[in-house]
Amino acid sequence: MASITTRQSGQRFITFTDRQGQRRMIYLGKIARRYAERLRVAVEDLLAAAFTGHVPSEETTRWLVGLDDRMAGKLARVGLVGPRQMVTLGEWLAQYLDQRSSDLKAGSHRKLAQTRDKLLAYFDPEIPLRLISTGQAADWRQALRGSELSEASAKGHSGNAKAILQEAVRRKMIAENPFRYLKSGPTPSRYTRYITPDEIERILEACPDAEWRLLFGFARYAGLRIPSESHLVTWGDVDLGGGRLTVHSPKTERHTGHEQRVVPIVPKLMTLLMARFEECGPGELPLVAIHGAGSIARQVEAICARAGVEPWKRLWQTLRQSCEKEWAMTFPQYAVSKWLGHSITVSGRHYANDVPDELVERAVGQQAQRNAQQQAHATPRNKPKEPRGNGGLRDCMSLTCGNLRDNAAKPARTSKERAGNNDPRPLAELQRIPADSEQGAAQCAARVASKTRPCTSLSQTPQAPKP
Repeated sequence: MASITTRQSGQRFITFTDRQGQRRMIYLGKIARRYAERLRVAVEDLLAAAFTGHVPSEETTRWLVGLDDRMAGKLARVGLVGPRQMVTLGEWLAQYLDQRSSDLKAGSHRKLAQTRDKLLAYFDPEIPLRLISTGQAADWRQALRGSELSEASAKGHSGNAKAILQEAVRRKMIAENPFRYLKSGPTPSRYTRYITPDEIERILEACPDAEWRLLFGFARYAGLRIPSESHLVTWGDVDLGGGRLTVHSPKTERHTGHEQRVVPIVPKLMTLLMARFEECGPGELPLVAIHGAGSIARQVEAICARAGVEPWKRLWQTLRQSCEKEWAMTFPQYAVSKWLGHSITVSGRHYANDVPDELVERAVGQQAQRNAQQQAHATPRNKPKEPRGNGGLRDCMSLTCGNLRDNAAKPARTSKERAGNNDPRPLAELQRIPADSEQGAAQCAARVASKTRPCTSLSQTPQAPKP
């Protein structure tokens, strides 16, 4: 057990007996009693871990990570902890990228290397990891935006920096991640160009051969990633009888169950596959083997010019996005996302982020068709009623005097209940007056001529108007 010793001068010490039975002392100086108690609890936890061979508690481990170098050196001198290693930013970045070289794709590793260069261009490579503050991390991100980088690029580098330093937190090298508050994550696409069915048909007609038509068909009719997925398709992946295409996905193969997916072969894509089959014949060779970024870009520009279609940005990504939008107009979104190889959240953020005019026109046309069908099957009961007459005795008798029976059963209202009426006299309870009698006919005629109170509220029988 450890104990606190306080001298008359206010100096405090923690004393304990180590595993060899030697008396040890840690000098604390003039500190508050509560801080000394916290240190004594940590020392006892470290002693118990040393005697039993177990690791210290999680709370003590976090406390050690955040401890300053001076106190950590005192604990190391009495054998409670090992010497603290001062890992610098440059050393950790080199170690992290070397470890991730085996489990990351070449493109992902290249992006991490770009983030490393951005960090080392701003921070001193010899700065210890634990000395990087959250304020310095925020200043680094602000510097990225000041270097004419887009917001999407700044968020990408911030996310990589958060991941790199978070691994150091997991390894107990630092207490907390100074980059944890930086805004990161993917940026939703604002490019909403939709390649219509008519445009893609004209482009296919302008392609030089069946291989080029199939390349465009893979992107627009099957939503394949070009070229990582399209250039791996062989005839062994095509099920012509079942109408299914097996797609191998290098981008998502590191996730269990996402190594490949099955995509339906729509009729237009089936036509392109059959044309390619007649051109090259069966075999295990890739169905598409067109390479060369620069040559492909020039060829696509020539194809769009011959087809009379305005070129678009993000060549293959826009075609893949248009495929998802067209499928989403007909099929449930969960199936569309499964066919495209991403989640519904990614679909709504980056792909199905705009409503094409084709869907709006379809909705308007269906509504107009429903309206026409309703009008064609309309019955006389659906037709609007003719306006009521206002000058005939029959109208007055049918609309005003027809409900005298119901009104006669209602109690008379007082002058207070008839607020706003110029006549303060109470209304007497009406007696039923037959509408077909001379008195009832005279009453209704007076109602039409004078436009006074309804005949159901008259307390006296009106006189017939003079000729």
